[in-house]
Amino acid sequence: MLTMIIKMKLATWISCLCLVAFYTLPVIGQTVDTVKATDKIVDVVWLKDGSKLSGYILKWELARGMEFKLITGAEVILPKDQITRVYQDLPFASQLQTDQNPYVRRDRSYRFREEGIYNTFSCFLNFSSFGGAGLHYSIGYRFNRMLGVGIGIGIESNDFNNSRGIVPLYAEARGFFLPKKISPYYAFKIGYGFAQRAELAGTIDAKGGFMISPELGVRFGGRAVNYYMGFQYKIQNAQYTNTIGWDGQGTYTDVVSYRRVDFRAGLLF
Repeated sequence: MLTMIIKMKLATWISCLCLVAFYTLPVIGQTVDTVKATDKIVDVVWLKDGSKLSGYILKWELARGMEFKLITGAEVILPKDQITRVYQDLPFASQLQTDQNPYVRRDRSYRFREEGIYNTFSCFLNFSSFGGAGLHYSIGYRFNRMLGVGIGIGIESNDFNNSRGIVPLYAEARGFFLPKKISPYYAFKIGYGFAQRAELAGTIDAKGGFMISPELGVRFGGRAVNYYMGFQYKIQNAQYTNTIGWDGQGTYTDVVSYRRVDFRAGLLF
């Protein structure tokens, strides 16, 4: 009798174990497959407009471009001239875990917008014996990294010893030599400076003149907002008529051609 009871209990335990195994093994298999799918490496493509695509390269012709399948399932054609960088990385789920870890170093790759509308806001100082300073703003369109054109306006003084303000209006060209976060740049401005009268200081008449200003410097940053510093050589012509003496009975005209080396710093966005 005891032997039969033991055999029945063993049969019951074996049946339970079989049922557990039957329902558990598919779950384990599914979990393994999910982990493998999650850890699958994806292709990452950076475009010139700063956008980032994640998915899988279906076909890549170096002379024309690539067929690319997004992780959402959509398929797109990417022309060669729009592609700036291609590499492999972990999928979105793994990247999300990385972003939640404050001790993991973030990707700070070059994302400078090489085409499109740009704005600059800058100031300059010169340290000659006469002194000088000014504020400028410009807006334009960048055709590529090496060439952007625009227009600008400012307010400045090239002689602190006299009240001789100038409002320059100019066309400009600017570009950047390297596709990196830190790059040397050039700028070239040409236009007309409108001289300002200062009757309280004795300047009763003022005429502006031609201005030209080549510039070289360094841009810092490769994202939406960048900083730059450089030196410019400026030529600005003007003419001022001033009164003579306290009674203001006489006048004299001063024709000037300012030639200044200025230090310029600004924002580019």
